[in-house]
Amino acid sequence: MSKVLLKYIPEEAIPLVSKWFKAYQFHLRITKSRTSKFGDFRPAFKGKPNRISVNGDLNKYHFLITLTHEAAHAACWEKHKGKVLPHGVEWQNIYAKLLKEAIAIVSFPGDLLIALKRHLNKPKASSCSDPKLYKAIKIYDEVESDHIYLDSLNLGELFTVNGKKIFRKGIKRRSRYQCEELKTKRLYLVSGHAEVKIINEA
Repeated sequence: MSKVLLKYIPEEAIPLVSKWFKAYQFHLRITKSRTSKFGDFRPAFKGKPNRISVNGDLNKYHFLITLTHEAAHAACWEKHKGKVLPHGVEWQNIYAKLLKEAIAIVSFPGDLLIALKRHLNKPKASSCSDPKLYKAIKIYDEVESDHIYLDSLNLGELFTVNGKKIFRKGIKRRSRYQCEELKTKRLYLVSGHAEVKIINEA
């Protein structure tokens, strides 16, 4: 497994992640890209061990942070079973502990390290729920993208998220923008750090 992980996480993290495998008894599956999530955790069931999956297209820092997030779920399950909230204070404390272990041994770039330390103060349900951390992570994607963040568009500009539906950017409601889907005229609340592609009007 160490040789496989070398492709997905920084080399310094391999001994630490190997320790987590033994301590929390989980099986790791590396999946294709999923737009709905970066990783997930499923507890042991009918003789099967705890199972974690992580998207294989993430950059090494993103993969490690996502794996840390899911390993914290495995650790929390081993300690509390299903008696606590999935992202409650118990999980937050374990996740912060594991993330501190990773920060101590991995040479994260300075900007990402700052975002991670800020993230430790109040861990979110996922990296994309923390806009500053998510943007800091995405800088290190190896594949160039023609997508930009929604909050960088002007009011009224057209965009698509998945290449299918087209939206018009509307006003901001707290942390999300009220956007109109052109075909149905339905309104959606879209995160400001959603990656979108600009659509030029004909």
